[in-house]
Amino acid sequence: MDSSTNASSIFPDTGDFLSWKKRKLDGYRSGHAGFPVNIADPYRIREEEYIHMADQVRKRNVVLYRLDPEYSESPQAVMALCRQLGLVSTIGNPESGQDHVSCIYDRTADCDNPSRYIPYTSKPLNWHTDGYYYPENHKVRSFVMHCARQAKSGGGNSLVDHEMLFICMQEHAPDLLDSLCLPDVMTIPENVDQNQVVREAFHGPVYSRDDNGSLYMRFTQRKRHVIWKQSPGVTKAIAFLNAMLSRPLPWKITVRLSSGEGVLCNNILHCRQGYLDSCPKTSRRLLYRIRFNERLG
Repeated sequence: MDSSTNASSIFPDTGDFLSWKKRKLDGYRSGHAGFPVNIADPYRIREEEYIHMADQVRKRNVVLYRLDPEYSESPQAVMALCRQLGLVSTIGNPESGQDHVSCIYDRTADCDNPSRYIPYTSKPLNWHTDGYYYPENHKVRSFVMHCARQAKSGGGNSLVDHEMLFICMQEHAPDLLDSLCLPDVMTIPENVDQNQVVREAFHGPVYSRDDNGSLYMRFTQRKRHVIWKQSPGVTKAIAFLNAMLSRPLPWKITVRLSSGEGVLCNNILHCRQGYLDSCPKTSRRLLYRIRFNERLG
């Protein structure tokens, strides 16, 4: 079987894979995803707004949106928008607050509230999916990333649909793709904070099929936070994947969110540029991030 029909162990039914692949490629041929959907009232979205957002997610696993200025700094408005799209089961972490909303800002100089996690700094973030370190019963299937205040400079995000990466690898390196589907291809080391185990170590695949049949991905380029299976196939597969992410892919979205703008997605790959913040603290970059157990669409 050649690479045009070899769908890896994730899609044992070739017909099922080819049908899914056609729908996916057709979605990317049908327009551009880089323009935000304007939301007049996040507490009661209009039918045409809902249809537009759902269509973008169905085709590309991501949609950009823009709220009116009166709602731009309201995490409650962001949560209300998400709930109307079927996202209700939030997933918290040690840094999240009420309703599991994480306020993402540079806390390196915040003596009263420091953090040991890179997202809470102004440093760049390499390619990753959210919650790659969570076990099966806490899968992050979707998230919202909302900009309340923009940085003085930098802080842009790039996003890549993991399903398109899967198709690209299936076409050019199907044997390497199979290596990423192994159940023990990645090991996430235990998380220890002040001599307390916050999370046990666990193994998992990069690519897998979720309970509803959708494609799920766990991945990070942070070398300290993942141990890759020691085999030539896995080494080549990770190198191939990293090489793809470094290219100007036609389906890569790069955006620098302004106040009131946000990203809703089915936990696709994303990265962040480093940024320069403003003074005083009340005008520094601030993003709200909420993770969900449900999938959009």
